Amino acid sequence: MAVGADSPGPTRDWVGIDWGTTHRRASRFAGATLVKRIDDAQGLIACAPHFARSLSALIHELGVEPDTTPPPPIVMAGMVGSASGWQEVPYLDAGTPLRELPQRLQRVVRPDALPAAWIVPGVCWRDARGAVDVMRGEETQLLGAIELLGDRSDGWYLLPGTHSKWVQLHGGRVHWMRTYLSGELFALLQDKGTLSAIMRAGHASGATAEERTAFERGVAFSAGAALSHVLFAARAQVVTGGLAQEAAAAFVSGALFGAEWHDVAGRLGPASSIRLIGDARLSARHAHCAALLGFATEVLDNEAVQDAAWARLRAEGPR
Repeated sequence: MAVGADSPGPTRDWVGIDWGTTHRRASRFAGATLVKRIDDAQGLIACAPHFARSLSALIHELGVEPDTTPPPPIVMAGMVGSASGWQEVPYLDAGTPLRELPQRLQRVVRPDALPAAWIVPGVCWRDARGAVDVMRGEETQLLGAIELLGDRSDGWYLLPGTHSKWVQLHGGRVHWMRTYLSGELFALLQDKGTLSAIMRAGHASGATAEERTAFERGVAFSAGAALSHVLFAARAQVVTGGLAQEAAAAFVSGALFGAEWHDVAGRLGPASSIRLIGDARLSARHAHCAALLGFATEVLDNEAVQDAAWARLRAEGPR
């Protein structure tokens, strides 16, 4: 891989793709200028195993000509590089500085791959007791945060989503991390099982005062009992009249969010501020949860973070 300090030419195409489990977001740049952005539902679940076909269609929709000389670099982050993705890329150790990601990209070597397709490796964190956690895609967003924040980038980050990631950065490296399946659990509970009927009757967004109160009750309940008990409490309260069925989804959402915050709170310290990167609605709910527990939050613009990461990868990545 050719690596240099100079950015690609002022009009040369460059494509960055955040390719997750359920969603995909692609950005086409001409040099440093954003030309087009596409969001779609062609995540790993929807397109596997036809990644090459899906990528070709996306590149065509972006208006990129892949057969030019030299071919435009296509850099992909996320679950596309997982064991169930297009090509598995080994994790980097968490001790690796995230600013080294441009030098750690792996070329896609599948027979059907476009000529200049690359994948960003994920990060694996372990502690001395044998605990292990992993991320794919979030490491690229954290690189973007480091680029945006510079010397003040150390600290706590929360990247909410289907699998919520809590990360502590120190010296530009992943010092600690923990993943919670909160989004996936909410979807499963709403889709099937004991709670599904009552959860489908309302919304988790907190749009009404009743839902907002139920969310706050869920956060509070999750402090004092195992999560499995708190989740059952949603049904118990509905059938005994203590919770409106329309507010049950908000209560469950609060319980799941609160379980994360109560679990991590002891590590944060009373003066900690947590930076949020991700979906605006999820970030707003986490900010609400943080305020209930006395923590400050700083919301980083998701697009600005991702574009800062792409800029670093353009400048120092494949030509």
